Amino acid sequence: MDAMEVVAVIILIIAIIVLVYYYLLNSPDTMVKLKGYVPTSADAHMNKVLNNGSSGYNDLTKEDGSKDDKESQSMGKRIKVKLSDIDMSALNTDAFSQKIDAFLEAKSDQLIKDWSLATTDDLSDLDAKFSETTTRVDDLEKDYNEFRKSSEEFQISTKEKLDELDKRIESLENN
Repeated sequence: MDAMEVVAVIILIIAIIVLVYYYLLNSPDTMVKLKGYVPTSADAHMNKVLNNGSSGYNDLTKEDGSKDDKESQSMGKRIKVKLSDIDMSALNTDAFSQKIDAFLEAKSDQLIKDWSLATTDDLSDLDAKFSETTTRVDDLEKDYNEFRKSSEEFQISTKEKLDELDKRIESLENN
């Protein structure tokens, strides 16, 4: 796999994880089952250590029923009410996917630069350079073959001339 495929797979995995997360948030039946698997306390014996008979943290409040305690409880109830008023139906996967696409589109140049990714323009430039290099190598090979052929002809003619000179020198030496 090349770098683009790896990045695409990673983005798909992240999108699937996010979609599963939002599904779990928006599905009350699944949340009830999930809460059944997750323990309410960090340790099975924590209730005994804290001298607390119940299984939750409800009894872990201040001993004195001060005004600050009541205010914090009422603020907690207000926050719960505010969170329950949020319409979760607006959080759908299509809108989330569109947001991811818009983010990637806006940040694509930065991602390409940071991760040293190749674009289609880069690939077309490389293809053009490869074609030009191939043409030049073919031309060099053709020139080399012509030189080799002419070099062989030159060697043959030179050898013939040297042989002829050797014969003349021998004839002069014999006379």
